[in-house]
Amino acid sequence: MHLDRREIPLKTREFDLLELLARHPGQVFIRSQLLDLVWPRSYDGDERTVDVHVARLRCKLNEPQPPRLILTVHGIGYKLAAPKMRLV
Repeated sequence: MHLDRREIPLKTREFDLLELLARHPGQVFIRSQLLDLVWPRSYDGDERTVDVHVARLRCKLNEPQPPRLILTVHGIGYKLAAPKMRLV
């Protein structure tokens, strides 16, 4: 993946997670949804693995604190920030 002309090496799940969020900007996903949609059906891990992957993504994308791209919806899950629209 490339961001601001630099290559960002992502692992498969990181890429899949980011792709899912990017395809639905502004939509909130609960952790269990993300597990169902991104991880293989045979995965027997905890929902907190989503938190770990989001943290790794934020680090690789150099997200500031607080994050502006991958947002935490407290008590619910995560969403990708919806692009701001400019009215002309």
